[in-house]
Amino acid sequence: MTILADMTAVLGDGTDWIDCGTLDDLPLRGARVIRHQGGSIALFRPAEGPPAAIANACPHKGGPLADGLVHGRAVTCPLHGRVFSLDDGRAAAPDRDCVARYPVTVSAEGRVLVRLRPLSPAAPAGAGLIAEAAE
Repeated sequence: MTILADMTAVLGDGTDWIDCGTLDDLPLRGARVIRHQGGSIALFRPAEGPPAAIANACPHKGGPLADGLVHGRAVTCPLHGRVFSLDDGRAAAPDRDCVARYPVTVSAEGRVLVRLRPLSPAAPAGAGLIAEAAE
């Protein structure tokens, strides 16, 4: 399933967060793709912990990370096997690539929200969350 983000109507409140449905709408140990004007984002629901979002293209050869194998809090690129952390976007050693991460939160109503503005790879987990949803 692909979620299309209309940048003029994201959440309808002038922010750059997009409502991606409920947690149950995301496949366990799977992903959904969010397409927007800036490219595409892979939104994952790992078996452990909260959902996570990273850029959908592997920096090595552009492999679609949403099609990769989700294991623990990581995803393996389906093209060449590079493993990326869903928590910080960094590739597992010995690789040194990283992918952009996007803030994800689950609202009080149970809606999964993704911000369409990436975090830096070094930003701590939970950075950039909507204040009321993070409480």
